[in-house]
Amino acid sequence: MFNKIKGNYKEKKKKIKGRYVERKKQSDRKVLSYEDVPLDDYEQEKTDLSPKAVKKIILCVCAVLLAGLAVLAFANRDKLTWDNLSMWWNYDVLGNAGKGYPVNIVGSEVEARNFSVNQGRVAYASDTSFVTLNNSGSEVANVQLRFSKPVMKSADNKFLTYGIGESGYQIQDFDKNLYSGDSDGIIYTGDIASNGVYCLVSEGNGFFSQLCAYDKNNNRIFKYSFSEYYITSVALNNDGSRAVVCGITSDNGAVKTGIYVLDFRQEKPISQYTVANDSVMECKYVGGNKSVFIGEKAAYVVTDGSEEYKTVSYNDKLLVNYCFSPGTNSFVLALSKSGDGRSCTLIRYNDNGDEKLTIDNPYGASSVSMFKGSIAVLDGSTIYSYNSEGKLAFSGEAGTGARSMILTADNRAYVMSINQIRLVELDRASSDGSDSSGDSA
Repeated sequence: MFNKIKGNYKEKKKKIKGRYVERKKQSDRKVLSYEDVPLDDYEQEKTDLSPKAVKKIILCVCAVLLAGLAVLAFANRDKLTWDNLSMWWNYDVLGNAGKGYPVNIVGSEVEARNFSVNQGRVAYASDTSFVTLNNSGSEVANVQLRFSKPVMKSADNKFLTYGIGESGYQIQDFDKNLYSGDSDGIIYTGDIASNGVYCLVSEGNGFFSQLCAYDKNNNRIFKYSFSEYYITSVALNNDGSRAVVCGITSDNGAVKTGIYVLDFRQEKPISQYTVANDSVMECKYVGGNKSVFIGEKAAYVVTDGSEEYKTVSYNDKLLVNYCFSPGTNSFVLALSKSGDGRSCTLIRYNDNGDEKLTIDNPYGASSVSMFKGSIAVLDGSTIYSYNSEGKLAFSGEAGTGARSMILTADNRAYVMSINQIRLVELDRASSDGSDSSGDSA
């Protein structure tokens, strides 16, 4: 019995050994999988997709991509013009690259208000020239200006320049000068929309001021005369169909501000307001039908056609600076308790004038800029950028003589100094505000 069992065990062992030897002798076996099966056999065990299944998967992926592109195109439909697409192709796809930033300024002086960055491209108006630069620092346009003290207004790829105390004005796009003209009188202020519609406010014949609006072909489409106020600021909405206007006058020795909402398809204002004991400096559309007026004592939010406006008080603080962010339907105020403008509190409001974020900023704010949820300030030669939660996220050197800064990413900004345009990459900052890019202790 024992011998029989022993014989069966040897026979099984021999079979097993024989199976192992036979598989080991296969010449095509080089590497074993985890299951001790040749990888070629293992690959063959996988389920192969049929050509029809592969085709369906590819079609589904393409459909999802096309749907995403359609949504993106619809969200940015107002910017997908032929001019913008042509500019993107010429300067972003084909290149036409320059030597990079910094780039020296053409002319001897550029006011902070005459510096803009639209769609990642720089434009500025100096005391001699209107200049545009692509994202690699190459000069695209260099148009001689006729004014000694120019003012520049911009909207995407359209620019309006005019001279303070002069009647002349010019219309440019990113590539060239489009039109040069003269208003009926000395120009006080003006604005331009991205579709080429623009307006000018000038001295009026027998009136305090008059506003004239023009289409992209420079034909006048609207005129309104103001008999009570000297107009100080005007802003067009996105499609150039409406304008908000503010002006000042004296009321028994006290300043009084008038606010108008004009529709270019109607003769009379659709809204008109009076603000007592405050002087409004600037206005801007920050939403489809929402505009903000910045005064010395408070900001005022107006909804087109509404009977009342909303007052955003500074609470006896000093207005140090401000910025508008139409892309996020919001605006930012930098307010300080001290007369020197240091330790500015940054407050972001939505287009209804509701407070959305407050940042205790211990720095100054000679320039303020917003990109999506990030807010940055320029303090001397240093830029500090806060994230959407109000925490200091990035900081970096703007260089000597920095006068204005425009944030184009959470950690990137264009800087205008006394004699240069710079592109600055910011470093990640620690919670205490120090630069964390160096070696740790």
